[in-house]
Amino acid sequence: MKRLLIVVVVIVILIIGGGLTSQIASNGNQLAIPGVIRVTTNPDASVLDMAPWKAEQLFLFVGFILFNLIGIAVTLMAIFWFLNWQVKSVKVKKPSAIQTTVVSTEES
Repeated sequence: MKRLLIVVVVIVILIIGGGLTSQIASNGNQLAIPGVIRVTTNPDASVLDMAPWKAEQLFLFVGFILFNLIGIAVTLMAIFWFLNWQVKSVKVKKPSAIQTTVVSTEES
C-alpha cells in the first residue's frame, strides 16, 4: 500500500511538471512561468534568459565540476584499492609470520 502511494505521488508530480512545461511551451518565445514576474527582456539583466556568454560560462562550470568529480573518484578508487590490497596481503602473511607459544604461569 505504501509503495502504491509513493508511485501515485510520483505520477502526480510528473503530470504537474508536464502541464507546466506545456504551458511554458505554448506561449512561444514568451517565458511565462506561474508565479514569476518578468522584470526585463534584456538577456544580460535577466536571470530567466541565457545570453551566449552566460551559456558558455555555465557549460564551462559544469564541465569543470564533472572533470574534478571524476578525478576525485579515480583517486579515491586507487587509494581504497591499494589499502585493500595491503590488508589482503597482511592477512595472507599473518599465520606463517607469527609464531604463537603457550606460556604457563604455574609453578612446577
